[in-house]
Amino acid sequence: MSKSVEPIRSAQRVVDTLRNQGVKYVFGIPGAKIDGVYDALVDADDIELVVCRHEQNAVFLAQGWARVTGKPGVVLVTSGPGTTNIATGLLTANTEQDPVVAIAGTVGLPDRLKRTHQSMDAVNFLAPVTKSSVESTAASDVTEAVANAFRTSMTEPKGTAAVMLPASVQSTQSVRPAMKKLSVPKLGHADMESIEQAAQMIKDAECPVILLGLRGANVESTAAVRRLLESTELPVVETFQAAGAVSRDLEDRFLGRVGLFRNQPGDIMLNKADLVLTVGYDTVEYDPFIWNDKHERDIISLDTLPALLDNHYEPTLELRGKISTSLDILEEKLRGYTLSDKAREMVDEQRRALAAMDEQALAQQDTAKGVNPARLTLEMREFIDDQTVVAADIGSHSIYLARYFRSYEPRHLLFSNGQQTLGVALPWAMAAALANPEQVAVSVSGDGGFLFSGVELETATRLGLNLVHVIMRDNTYDMVAFQQQMKYGRDSGVELGDYDSVKFAESFGAKGHRVHTLEDFKKAFAQALQEDGVSVIDVTVDYTDNVDLAAHLDESALS
Repeated sequence: MSKSVEPIRSAQRVVDTLRNQGVKYVFGIPGAKIDGVYDALVDADDIELVVCRHEQNAVFLAQGWARVTGKPGVVLVTSGPGTTNIATGLLTANTEQDPVVAIAGTVGLPDRLKRTHQSMDAVNFLAPVTKSSVESTAASDVTEAVANAFRTSMTEPKGTAAVMLPASVQSTQSVRPAMKKLSVPKLGHADMESIEQAAQMIKDAECPVILLGLRGANVESTAAVRRLLESTELPVVETFQAAGAVSRDLEDRFLGRVGLFRNQPGDIMLNKADLVLTVGYDTVEYDPFIWNDKHERDIISLDTLPALLDNHYEPTLELRGKISTSLDILEEKLRGYTLSDKAREMVDEQRRALAAMDEQALAQQDTAKGVNPARLTLEMREFIDDQTVVAADIGSHSIYLARYFRSYEPRHLLFSNGQQTLGVALPWAMAAALANPEQVAVSVSGDGGFLFSGVELETATRLGLNLVHVIMRDNTYDMVAFQQQMKYGRDSGVELGDYDSVKFAESFGAKGHRVHTLEDFKKAFAQALQEDGVSVIDVTVDYTDNVDLAAHLDESALS
């Protein structure tokens, strides 16, 4: 039963609750309807306020923090446009299952029904882009609302939760103590009989393959995945958000990632498999009709959540429970498992295909239009260690990063796969730099996506972060352009103007480099990684090969 304490402003109670939840950073932009909480944060020496340049970027920072640390990110914004500006970020984080708590000020309760300055139905506005959207209506429920938002964000499927705080409530005295952190209860392992059945199905299959998804790629689940791969010969295909789950030592189990266009070695293996074990896979990551259009294989779903049924995704068996413990039990029953000769031949063939892709990319030379993006991606990987977080924006460059950039630690290669949102890369890298100040972070975008969040370079330099941002420039929205060309034989609305990224970066206190050859890029990138602070490297790329990149394989390769 809650006990009463000495009366204190509800705004202070919000900060006390954040502290009890273990919050280290709050990202946002102030305003009159939330200034009570901002005022209370002045005295919170253990919580750092990061003032951003746009509310959408504040959410991206919070999402990046959540993804690299596994802990909820927190956003604090004001009413009206301060609230509407967070919608895209909350939608992105919610779809991609990164825990974010948003706290937004609103007009005072007496003015809620009036047509007055910044009055709006914020709860219903944010409801479609969050797991939970509520409004506090009394001082007594403030700490409840905030604490429950954290619980909601961390409960599978993880996502976003929003709390609206009327200005009148913030200033009202509360006699309720700040709620303590109560962790989300842990699940047990899946049903033992079902695990036994799954093990037998895998043993009986001629060519089983693991499809590893986002819920199977957190730190704890990744460790269990690796134990399974170490003791068996099971091959694995990663979704974009599962990048990094397969370690260097287990490289021979790795068959690549899925592709946007169903034309990667991983896609071929999924199509040839007679059994697919999906681990923490969410259909938003890779539509089932792409990899299971013929329904010619058994599917075992191992997940914390029940499978979301689809015309192309109807698991034969479900193992529902904690992923890591379920995998460990399955590993005990499969220990020593070896592939059939036919399956091993198929795996070896696709491993050779992966190697051939890299060899072909490394042989590409600069053209009059710029640097080959595949080779650029592979060369970039050679300059960083396995602990470097690399955040990818959306654009043609992200296809190359997904295909060619290997990552060997979970949550170290970040993609926006669920919503494919422009502008996420720089804020995500900033969050990674905050989480690990001793390690430089890297982000990559196109010249279009960069300007969606480029103003946060000022925030990054103000915070003293160490990061390198790479712009792969062609002055178009190329990911849209080449798909339009494939559909219609021409493009529309994709041409962009040039801009001086060096002066832009320098105006915010960052270092800027603009290069046009691979050798100049390598020199600039190596230098930037060794320097403290923020660097932007703008490299001209030649996307001529993109139409071929998107070409579908001949159906015979998938049969």
